[in-house]
Amino acid sequence: MAMQTARNSVQNAPMGKKTPFKQVEIGRIRTVGSSSAVISINKSVIRNNQLNLAQIGTILKIVTSKSIVVAMVGSLKIGGDDDEGMSDGCLAMLNIMGEITTNETTRETKFFRGVRSFPVLGEAVYNMSPDELTMIFNRENEACIEVGRLQQDNSIVAKVRVDDLLSKHFAILGSTGSGKSCTVALVLQAILNANPQGHVVLFDPHNEYSKSFGDRAEVIDNESLDLPIWIFDFVETCELLCSDIEDQAREEQEILHDVILRAKQLYDRSLKRGDVSTQLKLDDIEGELQRATHISLDSPVPYRIRDVAKLVDHAMGKLENASNLAPYKRLKRRIATLTSDPRYAFIFKNQASPRPIEDIVGRIFRLPVNNKPISCLDFSGIPSEALNIVVSVVSRLAFELATWSERKLPILLVCEEAHRYIPRDRNLGFHSTRRIISRIAKEGRKYGVSLAIVSQRPSELEPSTLSQCSTIFSMRLSNELDQNFVRAAVPDGAAELLSFLPSLGTAETMVFGESVNLPMRVILDNLPAEYRPHSSSAQFTELWQRDHATPQMMEQVFNRWRARSLHPDGKPQQTSAPVTPSVQDTRAALRRRNTERAPVQRPHQSSQASTPQPGTLAAQAREKLLAQAAQGSTSQASSTLADVKARLNSAFHRDI
Repeated sequence: MAMQTARNSVQNAPMGKKTPFKQVEIGRIRTVGSSSAVISINKSVIRNNQLNLAQIGTILKIVTSKSIVVAMVGSLKIGGDDDEGMSDGCLAMLNIMGEITTNETTRETKFFRGVRSFPVLGEAVYNMSPDELTMIFNRENEACIEVGRLQQDNSIVAKVRVDDLLSKHFAILGSTGSGKSCTVALVLQAILNANPQGHVVLFDPHNEYSKSFGDRAEVIDNESLDLPIWIFDFVETCELLCSDIEDQAREEQEILHDVILRAKQLYDRSLKRGDVSTQLKLDDIEGELQRATHISLDSPVPYRIRDVAKLVDHAMGKLENASNLAPYKRLKRRIATLTSDPRYAFIFKNQASPRPIEDIVGRIFRLPVNNKPISCLDFSGIPSEALNIVVSVVSRLAFELATWSERKLPILLVCEEAHRYIPRDRNLGFHSTRRIISRIAKEGRKYGVSLAIVSQRPSELEPSTLSQCSTIFSMRLSNELDQNFVRAAVPDGAAELLSFLPSLGTAETMVFGESVNLPMRVILDNLPAEYRPHSSSAQFTELWQRDHATPQMMEQVFNRWRARSLHPDGKPQQTSAPVTPSVQDTRAALRRRNTERAPVQRPHQSSQASTPQPGTLAAQAREKLLAQAAQGSTSQASSTLADVKARLNSAFHRDI
């Protein structure tokens, strides 16, 4: 009775205008197990060239006495000799996925994972009708997004449940050129269309997605990124400022542990007293700082890097540290190098007047949304050494924001090119990023932080992170290691379906996991050209038809290269003030120059010779250079420095 109810419910389901469905008996059960079955394909199917009804990945049904068992074709092979001695039979191995049945209490007919009524030997296997496929793949009364059409029947819309997709993390994997970036844009656009008040942060290492979301995206590049060092936690700060050598790093961390806490307390004290200058005698306030206990090492309280440098100097001058000055000198040198590097300007900007944490966090995580639910963090201009820190800080801020908001602000972190900063090889570093991403992968769903892992090399990803992704969009993967890595993460008995991953077409994917009822092969929807990522390949034959390397173009190229910035109008955009020699550096350089190239005194030369000596020339040029540097004339100072070198060389060789 239940079986008849299920069958009638499926047949009477509402249908649109479609081609008439013809039910075909594909074959009969030969062997059956707890999760699989083998069927022999009917000779009539082979003679009528209908084997496409049983190709790999096709969903078939087995009608039992109590339900309709749903199975997927996993493999095909030639069968044994028939009665006439011909080896023209065909066997198909089916993976049993679930069943369509009617609940005896609610009288509701729907698809359920798992099987309670197994098929018996000799039972018939049929192709699925469009209405039955719709019942399997589309759940009513649940929030879903459309991503494409089923490859088995393009009249069936492929839907993914949003809550299951986000709450349990997901991954989009595929080789270069398989349509991976377009899939990311397609999925995120579908999510934002259904949830315009969302909070999505996209890590964009190659500036691919700046136009993919139109006016709904807040694009943050290295020019506009403001991620001050005081918002880092202690581990992240140490990764930025300390040495890579473990023994040296340990000494420097001990120094920073005390210095950073004192710098926060010093700024807090100065702010309360209305004195933000650093011209203070630290010896006079040491006891006062020691008593300030309301600020911890990881508290997001502003401090200035110049205060850190001053405190390092102060600690260096103490008698008890006189025997080991090397770590202090390394820290001072590292701080001076980073603060003078324009690529790290996003960490050290606004030191005099730090922005409130509300503004910094609000812009990155879209609080409030203001019609821009997604922020694209363009990392193309950020040095690779800083990528680890930036991803770690933003990810940790997302976790803490979700935690302290009591799960009222769910956040989605999309990690494009994740294998770059969550690598499998621990020797590559990225310890702070690995630590926070791993924590989000394991605990994020409890607090409302979701991960989307995007990678073209899943075998190079940290394994535990990918294993926490309950939904996988797997596109074409040619590398065998990558295929095996995905196969280990695929649920159910559908791993055999990955055997044809190398043959998937562009914009075609397999979807596995919690957000879909069954693994499905999907032809993705077309993405409008204006929203496609900047990920297309270069047109070699077209561009090589003529020489584009004109002097004007190359001037722009080298200007961009020097400034480390791509400006929309083609002009370089300064990331910060140009790096120029300080007065002290200039004096030291000229002093070394004079020492190395001192004038050669010859017996026949008079000390009152009219020809200026190199030392005198250097002194005159030095005064001119220092005067211009003091006035802030960067271009003149640089030109003068070059002129000084040329004149010194000329005078030196003339004297010789």
